Amino acid sequence: MDHRPFEDWLLENQPLTSDQQRLLNSHLRECSSCAALTEVDLALKSARLVEPAVGFTDRFRVKLESRKQVLRWRNFWGFALLTVGVLGIIVWGSLPVLRELIHSPIAFLSSWGASLVSFWSSIVAILRAGMVLFKVAPGFVPAYVWAVILISAGGSSMLWVVSLMKFTKVPQGV
Repeated sequence: MDHRPFEDWLLENQPLTSDQQRLLNSHLRECSSCAALTEVDLALKSARLVEPAVGFTDRFRVKLESRKQVLRWRNFWGFALLTVGVLGIIVWGSLPVLRELIHSPIAFLSSWGASLVSFWSSIVAILRAGMVLFKVAPGFVPAYVWAVILISAGGSSMLWVVSLMKFTKVPQGV
Protein backbone atom coordinates (compact mmCIF):
# COMPACT_ATOMS: atom_id res chain seq x y z
CA MET A 1 0.00 0.00 0.00
CA ASP A 2 1.33 3.45 -0.91
CA HIS A 3 1.40 5.63 2.22
CA ARG A 4 3.30 8.52 0.63
CA PRO A 5 0.49 10.97 -0.23
CA PHE A 6 -1.33 10.26 3.04
CA GLU A 7 1.79 10.72 5.16
CA ASP A 8 2.53 13.97 3.33
CA TRP A 9 -1.01 15.21 3.98
CA LEU A 10 -0.78 14.27 7.65
CA LEU A 11 2.68 15.73 8.25
CA GLU A 12 2.28 18.95 6.29
CA ASN A 13 -0.97 19.99 8.06
CA GLN A 14 -2.22 21.85 5.00
CA PRO A 15 -5.92 22.21 4.15
CA LEU A 16 -7.22 19.32 2.03
CA THR A 17 -9.86 19.27 -0.64
CA SER A 18 -13.03 17.28 0.06
CA ASP A 19 -11.83 14.42 -2.18
CA GLN A 20 -8.46 14.32 -0.44
CA GLN A 21 -10.15 14.37 2.96
CA ARG A 22 -12.46 11.48 1.95
CA LEU A 23 -9.45 9.43 0.67
CA LEU A 24 -7.50 10.16 3.85
CA ASN A 25 -10.38 9.14 6.13
CA SER A 26 -10.89 5.84 4.27
CA HIS A 27 -7.12 5.19 4.41
CA LEU A 28 -6.99 5.90 8.15
CA ARG A 29 -9.71 3.28 8.77
CA GLU A 30 -7.57 0.66 6.97
CA CYS A 31 -4.02 1.64 7.97
CA SER A 32 -3.02 1.46 11.61
CA SER A 33 0.36 3.12 10.94
CA CYS A 34 -1.18 6.28 9.51
CA ALA A 35 -3.87 6.26 12.23
CA ALA A 36 -1.12 6.16 14.86
CA LEU A 37 0.60 9.04 13.07
CA THR A 38 -2.63 11.04 13.31
CA GLU A 39 -2.95 10.29 17.03
CA VAL A 40 0.63 11.38 17.66
CA ASP A 41 0.03 14.57 15.66
CA LEU A 42 -3.09 15.33 17.72
CA ALA A 43 -1.22 14.62 20.97
CA LEU A 44 1.59 16.93 19.96
CA LYS A 45 -0.82 19.71 18.97
CA SER A 46 -2.68 19.43 22.28
CA ALA A 47 0.47 19.35 24.42
CA ARG A 48 1.00 22.38 26.60
CA LEU A 49 4.19 24.30 26.00
CA VAL A 50 6.31 24.54 29.12
CA GLU A 51 8.19 27.70 29.88
CA PRO A 52 11.90 27.22 30.53
CA ALA A 53 13.04 27.58 34.10
CA VAL A 54 13.68 31.08 35.34
CA GLY A 55 17.13 32.26 34.25
CA PHE A 56 17.61 29.45 31.73
CA THR A 57 18.68 31.73 28.91
CA ASP A 58 21.05 33.63 31.19
CA ARG A 59 22.64 30.41 32.44
CA PHE A 60 22.88 29.14 28.87
CA ARG A 61 24.59 32.34 27.70
CA VAL A 62 27.05 32.24 30.60
CA LYS A 63 27.87 28.59 29.94
CA LEU A 64 28.25 29.24 26.21
CA GLU A 65 30.54 32.22 26.84
CA SER A 66 32.68 30.20 29.26
CA ARG A 67 33.04 27.42 26.68
CA LYS A 68 33.98 29.97 24.04
CA GLN A 69 36.55 31.48 26.42
CA VAL A 70 38.05 28.04 27.10
CA LEU A 71 38.20 27.39 23.37
CA ARG A 72 39.88 30.78 22.76
CA TRP A 73 42.51 30.06 25.42
CA ARG A 74 43.09 26.56 24.08
CA ASN A 75 43.55 27.95 20.56
CA PHE A 76 45.86 30.69 21.83
CA TRP A 77 48.10 28.32 23.75
CA GLY A 78 48.06 25.77 20.95
CA PHE A 79 49.13 28.43 18.47
CA ALA A 80 51.79 29.72 20.87
CA LEU A 81 53.14 26.20 21.38
CA LEU A 82 53.14 25.56 17.65
CA THR A 83 54.96 28.85 17.01
CA VAL A 84 57.59 28.13 19.66
CA GLY A 85 58.05 24.61 18.29
CA VAL A 86 58.45 25.79 14.70
CA LEU A 87 60.87 28.54 15.73
CA GLY A 88 62.82 26.01 17.79
CA ILE A 89 63.10 23.67 14.82
CA ILE A 90 64.18 26.55 12.58
CA VAL A 91 66.84 27.68 15.06
CA TRP A 92 68.01 24.09 15.64
CA GLY A 93 68.22 23.49 11.89
CA SER A 94 70.04 26.75 11.25
CA LEU A 95 72.67 26.36 14.00
CA PRO A 96 75.25 24.75 11.67
CA VAL A 97 74.67 27.53 9.16
CA LEU A 98 74.99 30.22 11.82
CA ARG A 99 78.20 28.64 13.13
CA GLU A 100 79.63 28.64 9.61
CA LEU A 101 78.53 32.25 9.09
CA ILE A 102 80.15 33.38 12.34
CA HIS A 103 83.32 31.36 11.73
CA SER A 104 83.93 32.45 8.12
CA PRO A 105 81.43 34.84 6.51
CA ILE A 106 83.22 34.92 3.13
CA ALA A 107 83.25 31.13 2.80
CA PHE A 108 79.58 31.00 3.81
CA LEU A 109 78.53 33.64 1.29
CA SER A 110 80.50 32.00 -1.51
CA SER A 111 79.03 28.56 -0.75
CA TRP A 112 75.56 30.11 -0.52
CA GLY A 113 76.07 31.83 -3.87
CA ALA A 114 77.27 28.56 -5.42
CA SER A 115 74.21 26.78 -4.04
CA LEU A 116 71.94 29.47 -5.46
CA VAL A 117 73.57 29.22 -8.89
CA SER A 118 73.30 25.43 -8.76
CA PHE A 119 69.62 25.64 -7.79
CA TRP A 120 68.92 28.13 -10.56
CA SER A 121 70.71 26.04 -13.19
CA SER A 122 68.74 22.98 -12.03
CA ILE A 123 65.47 24.87 -12.51
CA VAL A 124 66.60 26.01 -15.97
CA ALA A 125 67.61 22.44 -16.91
CA ILE A 126 64.27 21.03 -15.72
CA LEU A 127 62.33 23.67 -17.60
CA ARG A 128 64.32 23.14 -20.79
CA ALA A 129 63.87 19.39 -20.53
CA GLY A 130 60.14 19.92 -20.09
CA MET A 131 60.05 22.20 -23.12
CA VAL A 132 61.94 19.70 -25.24
CA LEU A 133 60.01 16.66 -24.09
CA PHE A 134 56.51 18.06 -24.17
CA LYS A 135 56.87 20.98 -26.58
CA VAL A 136 54.63 22.92 -24.21
CA ALA A 137 56.54 26.14 -23.85
CA PRO A 138 57.94 28.17 -26.70
CA GLY A 139 61.68 28.67 -26.56
CA PHE A 140 61.49 32.46 -26.50
CA VAL A 141 60.03 32.52 -22.97
CA PRO A 142 62.88 32.84 -20.47
CA ALA A 143 63.28 30.19 -17.82
CA TYR A 144 62.76 32.59 -14.95
CA VAL A 145 59.24 33.33 -16.24
CA TRP A 146 58.41 29.65 -15.99
CA ALA A 147 59.93 29.53 -12.51
CA VAL A 148 57.74 32.46 -11.45
CA ILE A 149 54.69 30.74 -12.95
CA LEU A 150 55.44 27.48 -11.13
CA ILE A 151 56.06 29.23 -7.82
CA SER A 152 52.84 31.25 -8.25
CA ALA A 153 50.89 28.09 -9.03
CA GLY A 154 52.32 26.41 -5.93
CA GLY A 155 51.44 29.40 -3.75
CA SER A 156 47.94 29.56 -5.21
CA SER A 157 47.48 25.86 -4.54
CA MET A 158 48.59 26.29 -0.96
CA LEU A 159 46.24 29.26 -0.52
CA TRP A 160 43.40 27.18 -1.97
CA VAL A 161 44.04 24.31 0.43
CA VAL A 162 44.23 26.64 3.44
CA SER A 163 41.01 28.39 2.43
CA LEU A 164 39.28 25.03 2.03
CA MET A 165 40.39 24.06 5.50
CA LYS A 166 39.20 27.40 6.91
CA PHE A 167 35.80 27.56 5.21
CA THR A 168 34.82 23.90 5.60
CA LYS A 169 35.24 23.76 9.36
CA VAL A 170 32.42 21.80 10.92
CA PRO A 171 31.00 23.58 13.96
CA GLN A 172 31.23 21.45 17.08
CA GLY A 173 28.02 22.66 18.68
CA VAL A 174 27.38 23.72 22.22
